[in-house]
Amino acid sequence: MKMLRYIAPLLMLLLTGCVSQYSITESELEGYLSDEIHFEVKEGNQLFGIEMRINDIDVTLGHKPDTMSVSANSVIKVRNPLLPLSADMRTTFEAEPWYDSQSHSVFLRQLRLTNIESNPKDIEKAVKQVAPQMMSFLTHFLETQPVYVLDTSQSNQALIAEMTKRIEVKPGKLKLIFDK
Repeated sequence: MKMLRYIAPLLMLLLTGCVSQYSITESELEGYLSDEIHFEVKEGNQLFGIEMRINDIDVTLGHKPDTMSVSANSVIKVRNPLLPLSADMRTTFEAEPWYDSQSHSVFLRQLRLTNIESNPKDIEKAVKQVAPQMMSFLTHFLETQPVYVLDTSQSNQALIAEMTKRIEVKPGKLKLIFDK
């Protein structure tokens, strides 16, 4: 019994050392977002309205300090009797990722729209006029939904989830930090 009392802390120290370098990669974030987040907006009536659907999300980590860049390909349709629009749009946001230790999730805050591109190009100006309304939907969605959740049904991620207190953004990954 005495031996177990000495081995248990040593085993915990060893386990902590094994998981101390755990991180979430850009591709893991993209996979999670593709599988878990489905964003579609339909606003308006038969004559006037906006429809927006996200098809593809790309993530870049650490291109700026403490920053995650999220680019989304979207299909947009604007119903309007004078000038109906249909376009593919690529929007890029930058945000600060943060870790919520209660839900074991990564969220975004301080989202900023940094770029909008549309195809066909000749309607880019018109799309940019309706973009603020569409971007407010997307911003609210991205700030209230986790962009990654540790899977506590897996024993190694459950241990990591309990130990993680915060995250650091590094180029290409989110590093989970276990101290306060």
